[in-house]
Amino acid sequence: MALLQKLLSARREEVEEPCEEIEEGQPNNPYTEILLLQHHTDIVRILLRLSDKRFVSAGDDSRAIIWDIQSGQRIAVLAGHTNPITCLLHLPAMSAEQHRRPLIVSGSSDKQIRIWDADSGCCLHILSDHGASVRCLQMLNSGLFCAGGENLSLWTRNGQMLHFVQNYASDDYINLMIAVKKERIVTAAGKDLVAYLLNQSGDGSACTLVEIKQMDLHREAILSLCTVSTSCFASGSVDGMIIIWAASTLQATRKLNAVTEGNPDDNRFSHSIQVMLCVQERYLFAGTGYGFFAFDVTTDKQKVVLQKRRAHLSKITCLGLACGGEFLVTCSEDKCLRLWGRRPSADPWHDGVPLTPMERFTGLSSSELINSQSGLWEPALLGECCAHGGSVQGFLDFDHEGIVSCGADGLVIIWKNWEMQKVRRNQAVQKLLSHWDGPV
Repeated sequence: MALLQKLLSARREEVEEPCEEIEEGQPNNPYTEILLLQHHTDIVRILLRLSDKRFVSAGDDSRAIIWDIQSGQRIAVLAGHTNPITCLLHLPAMSAEQHRRPLIVSGSSDKQIRIWDADSGCCLHILSDHGASVRCLQMLNSGLFCAGGENLSLWTRNGQMLHFVQNYASDDYINLMIAVKKERIVTAAGKDLVAYLLNQSGDGSACTLVEIKQMDLHREAILSLCTVSTSCFASGSVDGMIIIWAASTLQATRKLNAVTEGNPDDNRFSHSIQVMLCVQERYLFAGTGYGFFAFDVTTDKQKVVLQKRRAHLSKITCLGLACGGEFLVTCSEDKCLRLWGRRPSADPWHDGVPLTPMERFTGLSSSELINSQSGLWEPALLGECCAHGGSVQGFLDFDHEGIVSCGADGLVIIWKNWEMQKVRRNQAVQKLLSHWDGPV
């Protein structure tokens, strides 16, 4: 049986591992002040960071909203789509005169792509030449972007469609897309991966997408695509299989979880890979069922370096590092965000020493993490953020400012770092007192 399945599954007659409960008072949770942003009227599925101070949210109410992270103020409402917004893309400003403004691209099931000014929120272009629903967007190094869904299309920042490719490789929509080196993109539709190359003419006047390879090693639908490094990427499917692919040859280099045939009557897919994240081009985190794992992808063997078999009461929907790697944040259908990491100790082993995100997260050096003789390292539950009334759909990290989450309840929540808020309040009081002429 596969390694991940051995770690995750117990025999059916065994008692299921209980979900850990948070320590009363949550002394290690810094996110204890919240702002509720309630302008959406339906499920909020997407969060996109625009800068250190702003982010945008979007979902099933057909609107995208730009917010200020510090105050929670609504900066602009991007209205115009008639069906749910399914994907967002940020195109940063470029040095060229005609591309100096940052842009937001939104895709929808209304068969429109809209390009917005990221500063003002004004709609600049409405694109419909592709004539199909859009599920994902991907920027290319050349400043162009691709839209995937019922088909695949290539666009300029000014809204000109350069090329169109019908999705003949699969009966499913293109739901995922990532860029790999040498202006290649890889798309996922159902259980099929297809790679395309951006082909530019000698004078740069024409650009096309050329299919270069179909990769069909997955047996079930692919739910996650992740860039590991400039040389490889990973795909994860609903049956628990994770495949590492070489970006240059598009060949599978290893299977981190070789799936066996299993029981054909068991359709629960309890090992489903919902989300993946790579840290330091080495540690591949996978949200798997109700828990998560991390693999060291630089070794020849299937080396699992940490695990939490049951992190939530329901499936994990997203995960990521926060606060410079101090926490791993997991979001779930159980309506909660949870913070994982090392328990604080009196041992100042890292004082004055630059730390990698994984060292900050685990409290272990790379060699200690890999060569541990005491079994797999298991992170401690340090905090729980529960204010959503439905499944948590996504989150963003804003370093020491806080984190942002969105959910099926239509809420966007800014979870403020109380230490930062305390500093700001003290500064505000000092400023007020410095301008006070009367007696104190």
